[in-house]
Amino acid sequence: MDDDERAVARSVDSALRSSGSPVHGKDADDDALLYPSVSDWTDRHPDRDSWYRTGHRHYEDGVDATVDGMLGGFARITETDLEGSARFVRDVKTRIRPGLRLTKEENGGTPTVACECGAGIGRVTRGLLLPVLGMTRCDLVETSGKLLSAAPSYLGEDVASRCRFLRSGLQDFDPPARSYDLVWVQWVIGYLRDADLVGFLRRCGAALREGGLVVIKDNVCEDAAFVADRDDASRTRSLPYIRAIADLAGLDVVCEEVQGDFPSEIFPVPMIALERRGSS
Repeated sequence: MDDDERAVARSVDSALRSSGSPVHGKDADDDALLYPSVSDWTDRHPDRDSWYRTGHRHYEDGVDATVDGMLGGFARITETDLEGSARFVRDVKTRIRPGLRLTKEENGGTPTVACECGAGIGRVTRGLLLPVLGMTRCDLVETSGKLLSAAPSYLGEDVASRCRFLRSGLQDFDPPARSYDLVWVQWVIGYLRDADLVGFLRRCGAALREGGLVVIKDNVCEDAAFVADRDDASRTRSLPYIRAIADLAGLDVVCEEVQGDFPSEIFPVPMIALERRGSS
C-alpha cells in the first residue's frame, strides 16, 4: 500500500470523526464483514494494479454497450436522471453561478467545452451536455475501449462530430489547464481509489476555465462511510466521505442537492457542484 493512499485514508477518517459521521465500512456481499475505519479497509484492499484490472475487466467483459448496461439494468431511469441533472445545472447557474458559461453566446462567441468523465457510450453527452445545456463541444473520457468505440454510433453523426473520444482511466487522465467550462463525473468515482480520486479531482479543478464547475453525481450510502463491492472493485462512499475527498483536492462545494425522484431501491443520488478553491 502506498504512502499517499494511507495519508488520504487518515485524513478522511479524521474528517468523518470530526463531523460525527460513520467511519466504518462494510462489504456489499456480507453485512457482517465490517471495516472499523477507512484506514483499516485501505490496509486490506488489493494493490492498485489489481484494483483497476478488476474494474476494467468488469466493464470490458460484463457490461453491454447500451443505456441499460451503463445504468446497471436501470435504463428506465435515464430520462428522470437527465431531467434532474438539467434542472440542477440551470438552477446553479441562475441562483449561484451566473458566470458559468454553457453556450457560445454566453462566452462571447467562443466555443464552450464540456468533459464527460467515465463516459461509457456518451449517455450524458447526448442527453444533457450538448443538445440540452447547449455546450459547443465535449470530450468523452472512458477506460473501456469497447464502450468508447460504441459511442459515435450511439451519439449520432451530428453529436459525435462535436466530440473527442479519449481512452483513459480517470486515475491517469490529465487535462490541459483551463480547458473546460463544465466537467461531469457521474456514477464512476466509486471505481477510483482515494488517493487517485483526490488527484483526479485536483486535475479537474485545474482544468476549469473562469466560472467553470465540476459536477459529481453519484450514489451515496448513509449508514456507513462506504460499502465495498469486491466483484467490480468499487465502493459507494457516504456524502461526508465525498466532501472530505473534494476538500483534499482543493475544491469547494458551490451547491449540493439530492435528486429525490429516483426509485427507492437505489442508493440516494446527490449532485454536487464544485469549484476550484479561491476561484470565487
